[in-house]
Amino acid sequence: MPLTDQFTAETLWQNILDYLTSQLSELTVMTHIGTKSKGVALTDDTLTVELYEDKDENELQQKFGFFIRAGLTSLSAPPQMKVVFRTKQPEKVAPIPSAPVQQTAPANDGSETLDPSMTFDFFVQGPNNTFPLTMARYVATNTANRAESKINEDLNRTNPLFLHGPTGVGKTHLMHAIGNLAKKLNPSLVVRYTTTENLLNEYVKSWTNDVTQEAFRQKFRTVDILLVDDIQFMAKREGLQKEFFNIFNALKDNHRQIVMTSDRAPKDVPDLMDRLVSRFESGLCADVDMPAYETRLNILKMKLRATPEVALSDSVLDFIAQKVTSSVRALEGALSSTVNYARMFPGNKEAVTVEVLEKSILKNFIAEEDSIIKLSCNDIQKAVCSYYNISIQDINSKSREQHIAIARQVAIFLCRKLTDCSATELGHVFNRTHATVLYACNTVYALFKENDSKTVIALKTIASKLGRTISDLS
Repeated sequence: MPLTDQFTAETLWQNILDYLTSQLSELTVMTHIGTKSKGVALTDDTLTVELYEDKDENELQQKFGFFIRAGLTSLSAPPQMKVVFRTKQPEKVAPIPSAPVQQTAPANDGSETLDPSMTFDFFVQGPNNTFPLTMARYVATNTANRAESKINEDLNRTNPLFLHGPTGVGKTHLMHAIGNLAKKLNPSLVVRYTTTENLLNEYVKSWTNDVTQEAFRQKFRTVDILLVDDIQFMAKREGLQKEFFNIFNALKDNHRQIVMTSDRAPKDVPDLMDRLVSRFESGLCADVDMPAYETRLNILKMKLRATPEVALSDSVLDFIAQKVTSSVRALEGALSSTVNYARMFPGNKEAVTVEVLEKSILKNFIAEEDSIIKLSCNDIQKAVCSYYNISIQDINSKSREQHIAIARQVAIFLCRKLTDCSATELGHVFNRTHATVLYACNTVYALFKENDSKTVIALKTIASKLGRTISDLS
């Protein structure tokens, strides 16, 4: 059946866009094709697409021609079928005069993408981040001194450094801090920071010809430190994964440092090639936890130093630290709103009170935090003990009896997943070491991912009693 009988020009183009997005990414398609493209004409052998933004039609054919043809093939289009682009001419509007912008030539080593404000001096240490912070400092100083000392086994053991944890806990800050300190100690180092999405975009652009492909490879293989943010977005991007595998090997073989961040550990990133997982785990993986109350309070105090004209009482800072617990970003946002309000009342230290925070300034922040019913470790311990028919004294005891040990591991895992408690805090709750807490979490999670029937049934039943679902544990 001819395509003209199955599709209109618009529906055919939408199907092709869906195919492009599935093979590349929504960001890549939006960046290069635009957000308002539309199929406007369809014949037996040509689909005409109108672009509402100024794009180079030839460049689009070079970059996306292969994928467009593959998309047409998947829709059973005839081999001679093609897509042509044309740009819709915008209505002429009188230009608005603007002040000239001074252009600054970027540095050629890639370090211009580092955020100079994200340094170790402005990273607040707490129980939740002591280990990743220590390792990040070590990587920065050791790499910077590489030219003056032999490459040792310690450096190899921390390459790559893989920082993982939930959104907004400081992973990106630590990554930039590594680059900034290394450059400060050794200005000759070539440090390159990129997000995975930007890496994907540059990879797509490099398809134009052999010269651009080689330029792409050289850009990321000839650095001293490569910093890659949000590696989880590499999932399902098979072409990018293969290319990054070669970049990784080239850097590792030449003893160049690699640092990556992700919202989860390498083995938990879905649709990631096994050979990449094994390489990501070959160095050091550090879990960055949610900040505890004391750390949140110290973050607020440190951030407040940047605005000496604003004075906030200890009770106000304590209230923010107690109420905003979801992430460092939310904490900084709450402080920013409070500071901006205080600026409207210069010299009046009493303008900002806990009551004003609760009923006005932070009303939306608090509502968002409270929208999730908070569970305590005690709530979870009671539910686990009820399921396994043991007491809370048993679960917190030193007993190694199998049924008690299993219940304890399940309780620790559920507390880690359903509360804001860090591994260190859970160690205090269960009277266990930090290493034991991590072992319990990893053990139960492995059984859960393997669909072990006893584990899955236990987790599903207990989660249901706590008002949660099994999907909350993924």
